[in-house]
Amino acid sequence: MSDPTNPISSLSRRQFTRGGIATALAAGVAPSFHQAMAQGGGKKLGLAIVGLGGYATGNIAPEVASCEHVTLAGVVTGNPDTKGKEWAAQYGFPADAIYTYDTVDKIAADDRIDMVHIALPNSMHAEFAIKCARAGKHVMVEKPMAISSEECEAMIAAAKEAGVLLGMNYRLHWEPHHVKAIELVAKGVIGDIACGNYEFSWGYAGALMGPNKDKIKKWLLDPKMAGGGALFDTGVYPIQAACYLTGKEPVSVRGFASKVHPELFPDGVEETMSFEMLFDDGFQALCRASYSQSYHQCTTLGNKGAIEIRGGLREDGRPGNVFTQSNGTPNPKLLFHNRREIKARQTLQQATLLDAFATTIKKGDKTFKTPGEMGLRDIRIAEKVYESAAKGGMSVEVQAL
Repeated sequence: MSDPTNPISSLSRRQFTRGGIATALAAGVAPSFHQAMAQGGGKKLGLAIVGLGGYATGNIAPEVASCEHVTLAGVVTGNPDTKGKEWAAQYGFPADAIYTYDTVDKIAADDRIDMVHIALPNSMHAEFAIKCARAGKHVMVEKPMAISSEECEAMIAAAKEAGVLLGMNYRLHWEPHHVKAIELVAKGVIGDIACGNYEFSWGYAGALMGPNKDKIKKWLLDPKMAGGGALFDTGVYPIQAACYLTGKEPVSVRGFASKVHPELFPDGVEETMSFEMLFDDGFQALCRASYSQSYHQCTTLGNKGAIEIRGGLREDGRPGNVFTQSNGTPNPKLLFHNRREIKARQTLQQATLLDAFATTIKKGDKTFKTPGEMGLRDIRIAEKVYESAAKGGMSVEVQAL
């Protein structure tokens, strides 16, 4: 029975049907056109960040100042009198633009806020994305989109019903090295692509055993909040890379989960997930997400060579990361075609993403480059990887949206 107090369960079952999602994909998520026209081309759109944890503090907020079309106009936090007021003083928005999780619905009447960025633990994405969409605000969501495909579908339905855009923070669709890699593969410079190796792993296990273990976010160890383990945390990046570099989606997957430190990771939180994605043309993507070590790889192979993206060196001499960004400064990347470096610009990925989202809203476009449907696709793939791992690595089909 539907629970009217639950923003997910109160949506119609009809909205969850495959036909409804296919229709949403075909039509796109309809933005509020009268609002977009009123905003005009020159006005910066007001952004409220929902959740002021490490990612919001270290990645989103430092780059908003560099945006051409976005300004930080408010926040939603569980600590309005401390963290909220500190943010207001630091970023120059008024105290009455500080909202709590209990008062988030009131942003509906705040014309200073046009869009929100959901930067909460995974299990809270759906609830607050739906609330903000119903408040008439365009919604950007962190990865993973939610902890289940059903929640993703509810988010898409809510955004469509409210007439707002729902976007995923898949920044690399604008990052010049990744964009150039997509172009080179599409042009056939490495011939017929055969396979790819994609990995985003980081040393969470070591951090949990290190001297600063009390400062490490622990909600990743709660399967109800995280939705899973390393696959849900960083595995979306290998999934994304394989899909945007080939321009296709997998037809089947195989997954293999393991733990080197079972004392650290409870049931439902895998330490490592290695997985294979097979595409209809025979392309094979070998992927891994792990908490055991820090390693990043993005290599696409064909009969005429390879396209590889690597992390460059940061200003402080530390190595960059193939997939991530930094605190207000570019996280340097390098692009190679058969070991020959191809130069591309280093950018502020978060600022570029938010400007692209704001520009789409201003233009009144019906679709965004990385829509909620793309987030749903990736969660469905991840769910099939988990299903395969539970079946001992048996191949599991992935059905297209």
